[in-house]
Amino acid sequence: MARNNPTGGGEAVALTVSSDDRDFLRRVFRMALDGIRDELDNYPGDLREPTRLHREAGIYETLLAGLDGEEVVPDHYMRDLLRDLTEMNDRENEYARVVAEHEALLGLRGQLGGERRQ
Repeated sequence: MARNNPTGGGEAVALTVSSDDRDFLRRVFRMALDGIRDELDNYPGDLREPTRLHREAGIYETLLAGLDGEEVVPDHYMRDLLRDLTEMNDRENEYARVVAEHEALLGLRGQLGGERRQ
C-alpha cells in the first residue's frame, strides 16, 4: 500500500527515523488518523470535504507503514499535510513563544557570564 502513488511523481523513499522520533510520529499519525476516521464514521453528513479526509487518512496510513519499514512515495499532498501538521503542532505548543523565551533567558545568562549550553 505504501508504494501506491495515485497522483504520480517521485521515487520511493525508505524512511530513516530514530526510535524516539518513530514513537512520537507513530502517536501523532495514529491520533490524526483516528480523528479522521471518527469524523468519517460518525459525522459523514456534516463534512464539507470528505474526499480530502479520505486522502489524508490514506496518507497517514502510508506514513505509518513507512515507519514500519515500507517505502513511501512522497507527493505534494503528503508534503502539504506534513507542513500543515507541523504548523498546527507549533501553534498548539506555542513554539514561537517558547523559542523567544528560551533565547531571552540564554541571552541574559550570557550577559551574566554563564555558559551557553542547551
